[in-house]
Amino acid sequence: MSRSDRELLIGLNLIPQLTPKRARMLFARFESFRGIWEASVAQLRDAFRSQVIAESFAASREKASIEGELKSAENLHVKVVTLVDPEYPQLLREIDDPPLVLYIRGDVSFDPARAIAVVGTRRSTRYATIVAGRLASQLAMKGISVVSGLAAGTDAAVHQGVLDVAGHTIAVMGCGVDRVYPKRNQEIYDGVVETGSVISEYPPGTRPAKWTFPQRNRIIAGLCRGVVVIQAPERSGALITARLALEQGRDVFAVPGNITNRTSEGSNRLIRDGAKLVMSVDDILDEYPDLLQLKSIAADADKEEGPTLGETEQAVLDLVGLEPVHVDDIIGRADLSPTEASHILLLLQLEGLIDEVEGGRYIRKSG
Repeated sequence: MSRSDRELLIGLNLIPQLTPKRARMLFARFESFRGIWEASVAQLRDAFRSQVIAESFAASREKASIEGELKSAENLHVKVVTLVDPEYPQLLREIDDPPLVLYIRGDVSFDPARAIAVVGTRRSTRYATIVAGRLASQLAMKGISVVSGLAAGTDAAVHQGVLDVAGHTIAVMGCGVDRVYPKRNQEIYDGVVETGSVISEYPPGTRPAKWTFPQRNRIIAGLCRGVVVIQAPERSGALITARLALEQGRDVFAVPGNITNRTSEGSNRLIRDGAKLVMSVDDILDEYPDLLQLKSIAADADKEEGPTLGETEQAVLDLVGLEPVHVDDIIGRADLSPTEASHILLLLQLEGLIDEVEGGRYIRKSG
């Protein structure tokens, strides 16, 4: 039976030994997908330089059921998009090691040219969670698709922030699209499926593993114009995504964090090393002249709705007037710790409500 390239890619994607690195190597060695699918063990051994890998690859290839995979996807209402299909995202196609197959639940018509990724640590602080949600909401309100990984912490806040304003968000999974990980994100997952896109390169049924999450990060970076890191310690998946974004020619942004908090060490270092500092959503959109129109489209909506502040945040805002007030005065009058005050002041700056002036002083924005 002669198989199409589409079918061959689905079959190759079912072979667990075919990592992105090995796939890139085989594509360079063989002239076609069929050449890889029909390669002998000897040819595979020469390519992999390993008899064990070659034999394992060949054995998995024999077991791969392309028809069974397509039927399973259909039963799960999962769209299968391969590298040769016109629906495959063009920006993702251009990276060094694009996934052979994307399994998609939800919308398949998103445009990566209007997408920004927002990522951060699973162990996010309250400050990072608030910033992630608000920044994601603001991007979504301006017509931007927001990409993240549906992990605990920052990712969950990002997706929820988009859902709160009925925007479009893309969740890139480190497991099959029919699994929810972590389970506590079930409600967010359901919302993303309904109004956005849940994506994975892993066949349905694939369980999450340590290696699947770093591997999927290249897809998060590849599906967008730029990556915003909210909060990340020195060893963080978010930093892996930022590195991959740079390698793929994407822009990298970072939100400043408390310099005494280890969870912000990586994101602060990104700023030191050249990532653009983000104080508001405009700091992101200013990098994309073709998206500037989106700012004016949403400007009136922003003014009408305004930010939703908590009681403590409103109390701090009330202390900042048109005359500069020092941070020490704010700490004393609001009965806050220096850390709490710095977090709230940065949140108010992100909302465009106050500005920092010289000498650790803050002033209310007029208008």
